[in-house]
Amino acid sequence: MPHTPCSSVSRSLRPDVLFAATTTATTNTTTTTTAAIEHRRGRRGPVSAANRSLLSMRTIVNVLVLLSVCVLPSSAQARYTPCTNSDQCCVRNMSNTWQHKTELYCSGIQSIPPVYETINVLTIKDSSIEHFSEKSIYAYRNDLSDIILINLKNLKYLDSSTFKHFNKLQSLRISKTNIKAIPDLSDLGTSTAMHIIEFEGNRLDTLPTNGIKTRAGQLLLEYNNIHVIEDWAFNGSEIAKLSLKGNYLDFLSEHSFDGIKNLLTLDLSDSSMKLLPSFGLMSIEVLRIENTPTLTEIPSVYSFGSLKEAHLTYSFHCCSFQFPAKHDNSNYNFHQNDLQRTSSECDKIKKNNVMQKNTASRGFPKKQSTEYDNNSDEEFFDKPAITTGTLDVMCGNITKLAAKSNIECWPKPNALNPCEDIMGFFWLRICVWMVGILAFLANMVVLMVVFRRTLNCSVPRFLMSNLAFADFCTAIYLLLLAYEDLTSSEKYFNYAYTWQNGVGCKIGGFLTVFSSQLSVFALCLLTIERWYSIRKALYTNKMTFASTVKIMAFGWVYSIVMATMPLLGISSYSTTSICLPMDTVRASGVCYVFTLLAFAAAAFLLMLFCYVQIYMSLSYETRHAVKGEASVARKILVLVGTNFVCTAPVIFFGFTALLGYPLIDLTKSKMLLVFFYPINSCANPFLYTILTSSFRRDAFATISKFGVCLDNKKEYKVIYSTQTNTQRSTPMHKPTLSLTLQQP
Repeated sequence: MPHTPCSSVSRSLRPDVLFAATTTATTNTTTTTTAAIEHRRGRRGPVSAANRSLLSMRTIVNVLVLLSVCVLPSSAQARYTPCTNSDQCCVRNMSNTWQHKTELYCSGIQSIPPVYETINVLTIKDSSIEHFSEKSIYAYRNDLSDIILINLKNLKYLDSSTFKHFNKLQSLRISKTNIKAIPDLSDLGTSTAMHIIEFEGNRLDTLPTNGIKTRAGQLLLEYNNIHVIEDWAFNGSEIAKLSLKGNYLDFLSEHSFDGIKNLLTLDLSDSSMKLLPSFGLMSIEVLRIENTPTLTEIPSVYSFGSLKEAHLTYSFHCCSFQFPAKHDNSNYNFHQNDLQRTSSECDKIKKNNVMQKNTASRGFPKKQSTEYDNNSDEEFFDKPAITTGTLDVMCGNITKLAAKSNIECWPKPNALNPCEDIMGFFWLRICVWMVGILAFLANMVVLMVVFRRTLNCSVPRFLMSNLAFADFCTAIYLLLLAYEDLTSSEKYFNYAYTWQNGVGCKIGGFLTVFSSQLSVFALCLLTIERWYSIRKALYTNKMTFASTVKIMAFGWVYSIVMATMPLLGISSYSTTSICLPMDTVRASGVCYVFTLLAFAAAAFLLMLFCYVQIYMSLSYETRHAVKGEASVARKILVLVGTNFVCTAPVIFFGFTALLGYPLIDLTKSKMLLVFFYPINSCANPFLYTILTSSFRRDAFATISKFGVCLDNKKEYKVIYSTQTNTQRSTPMHKPTLSLTLQQP
C-alpha cells in the first residue's frame, strides 16, 4: 500500500488504525501462503524442512515490508507534520518546547476539527470561535496536558463543565478573550497540582464566594476588569502564587483571600485597591503591591506570619514593619499579652513536670511513673510547635516570628522620607509652636495698625504691609505644620500619605514658597528705599509710591508663579513631610530649586551691599561718635545678622545638595527649614515696625478709639510733632541715618 504524505490534519490517520490495517494485511498474506503450501502437501505428501524454512522466510519478509510501507511513514507523519501558512490547523512536534509532546496548532478557525492523532497540547490563536465547551475537546481528554487559547475575541462564555474530566491537564492559558466568568476548575489538579492556570487580559469583573477551587502552582488573573473579590472567593484552593496584577480591585473584603492553603506569593500591583485584607495572609512569603497609590494603609505586621519580602508603593509602609508598636498599638499589645500568657503557661507546665518527676523518683510504682513519662516532657517537646495567629510557640523556647524583624521591604525609607515624625525632635516641636504663634500675632498686629491708615500711605508703610502679609503667611504654614505634627505624633507614617498627598500639604507648601519669595522681595525694596533715601537725600527724584506699587506687583506675580509651579508638576510639595519642593530627581525640579536658592542668595548680597553703603555714607563725626557709632552699628548688625542667620545656612546646604554632595540629612535640615529660616518672619515685624516710635504712636492711636491709653496717645503725638518740627528746621549738610519708617 503506497504512503502519501500530507500537511493538513484533515488527511492524517491515527497510528493505531494504521497499525491494525498493517496487521490485517500481514495476516492475510500469511494465510494465503499457508493455504498454498497445504495444497501442495495434499498433492505431494508431507512438507519438507526446506519448504518450512521457506515459508518462515516469506512470512518475515512480508511483515517487514508492510511495516516499512505503512507504519513507519505514518509514525513519521504524526510527529513531524509541517505547518504551512495555508493550513488552519496542523499537528507538529513540540520537542523543543515540551519534550515528547505533540501539539495541535490552529489559527483562524471557527470550530475545532477532529484530528485522529494523540494530542498533548492544544493551541488556538486569532480565531473566531464563539463557543468552547467540554464536547469541543472531549476526544482529547485522556492525553491533553496543555490548553492555550489566545486572542479569541468572539469567545464570551465558557461552560462551567468545560474542563471536567481533564485530570491530566497541567497548564491552562486563556488570554485576550471576552469571557466574564471563570468556569469550574475543581477537577483540575485533583491528582497532581496544575503548573499554571492563567486568565490574562480577559473581561473578568467579579470573583464570587467559592468561585475558584483548584490546586495550582500559579494562578494568574492579571489585567482583567476585576472590581470585586467577595469573601472566601478562593475557598478550598491550594495555590502557591496568586497574581491579580493590573486589576481595579476596588471592593475587597476582609476575607477575600481567606481559605487559600499554602499561599506563598501574592501580587496586587498596578491596581486601585484601597484595602488590603488582613485575613488569609499568614502563609505568604512574598507580597507585591507596587504602583498602587490608592493603598494608604497596610495591615499590621502580625497579619503576615511568614513574610520575607515586601515590594510596596510607599516607603512609609516599610516603616510599619520596622515599628509595629507605633503602627498598630492594639495589635502589638495583644501580641505581647499573648506572648506573656503562653510563656507563663509553659512555665507552669515545666514546673509540674519537674515536680511529677521528683515525686515519681521517691517511691511511686514504676508503672505509674512510666505512664506519666509517656505523656510528659519528652513527648510534649516532640510535638510540633503550637501555631497561634501571631506566634510560633514551643514551650521552653518562645520567640517572635523571625519574619517580624527580618522583612526585606522596598522602597526603603530614604533621606527625604525617614521613619520619623514631621518635626523629629521634641524641642523642635516646641520651638515651632512658639515661633509660629509669635509670628502670627506680631504680623497680625502690624497689619491691623498699618491698614488703619490706608488713605495716607507712604512707600515704607506700603512695603511694610507687604512684608507683614508675607510673614503672616509663613506663620500660618508653621502652625499648620505644627498641628499636623501634633496629631500624628509617634505614628506619622500612618498618616503620611493622607498628609503629603492631601490638600493641607499643598496649601502649606504654596504658602511657604509664596511667603518666602514675597518676603525677600519686600525686604529688598525696603533696603533699597532706605539706601536711596540716605544716599540720594538731596535729590528730588526719589522712589515714588506709584513706581513702588508697580515693582511690588511684579514681586507678587513672581511669588505666585513660583509657588504654583510645584502644583503643575515642576517639583512637588509631596516629596517630604514638611511640604517643601525638594524633588531633585528630574531636571525641571533641579532648575526650580536652583532658582529659589539663587534668588535668595542674590537678595542677601544686595541687602548686605546696601547696608554697608548706608554705614559708609554717614559723616566722619557720626561714625566715630561713641553713641552714634554704637547705635548705627547695632541696628545694621541686627538687620544684616538676622538675614544672614536665617538664609545663609539654607542657601549653603541647598547648593551643596544640588551639586550632589549633601552635607546634612532631612532630619537636620528640618532645623534650618522650619526653625532658623522662619525666624525672620518673627523678627521682621519687631525690627522694622513694632520697635519704632512711629508704630507705637499709631498703635496707641488705634487703641485709644476703644477708650484705652488716651494719655499715651497724647504723649506720643506731642513727641512726634516736636521731632518733626525739629527735623524740618535743621539744615541738612550731611545725610543722617534713619532706619525707621518715615511718616507722611
